Amino acid sequence: MRKSVLLLLTLLSTAAAQPSRPAFEVISIKPVKGEVTFSRDVHVQGRRAIGTALTLIDMITTAYGVHYDEIKGGPPWASSDRFSLEATAPAGDGPLPDAEMRQMLQAVLEDRFQLKFRREKEEIPVYNLVVAKGGPKLKPAESDANPGASVRWTDKGMHMEVRKGTMQGLAGSLRGNATDRPVFDQTGLTGYFSYTLDYLRADTPASGNLDTPSIFSALQEQLGLKLDSARGMVEKFVIASAAKPPEN
Repeated sequence: MRKSVLLLLTLLSTAAAQPSRPAFEVISIKPVKGEVTFSRDVHVQGRRAIGTALTLIDMITTAYGVHYDEIKGGPPWASSDRFSLEATAPAGDGPLPDAEMRQMLQAVLEDRFQLKFRREKEEIPVYNLVVAKGGPKLKPAESDANPGASVRWTDKGMHMEVRKGTMQGLAGSLRGNATDRPVFDQTGLTGYFSYTLDYLRADTPASGNLDTPSIFSALQEQLGLKLDSARGMVEKFVIASAAKPPEN
């Protein structure tokens, strides 16, 4: 009897010590019917989080910080049916922080969408970002420069501009903006750099704008870096089950 009481007290104490995950105060999820002409990822407006015409897969990428190609499984509707979300956080000082919003969105998906998932390691094709023959062509960022980066489409291809960034940040930006493969920084270069990069995505057809080099050539010519094909272990987000939320 004494052991049972001690075990119960221990469990209660452990539960009390664990901080509860932040949660939205008011949540509205509505299915989007008919043709979708506009969608927008979940974003913060003051103390509210708003997402327009999003699939469950879309919301998972925001909530858990995973790429689309890292997600496996799930019911067919998870990538086709769309929902609009509006959720209000409890009163607080200033706008809702993005990190806290993502935690709250995780709670919404796991509660309202009954999302259950696991993570698995899988070996897939990747790129290693390395220094090209001849060495890097990178300029150290000014010490007082504010970190910042932008990537945008132009009439000649993609334009990346970084005021103060790391090689790890470049590797992360190349994934999605230049190639769909994961990119790992293997340059060995530390510190912050300032650079611009004009290129065509890896999946741009050969008949595209030939005045702009492919990402593979652009990295070597403009930054003194290159992408080496390799295989690497990446973590996959595997959806075990999910259900459509009740309308409200």
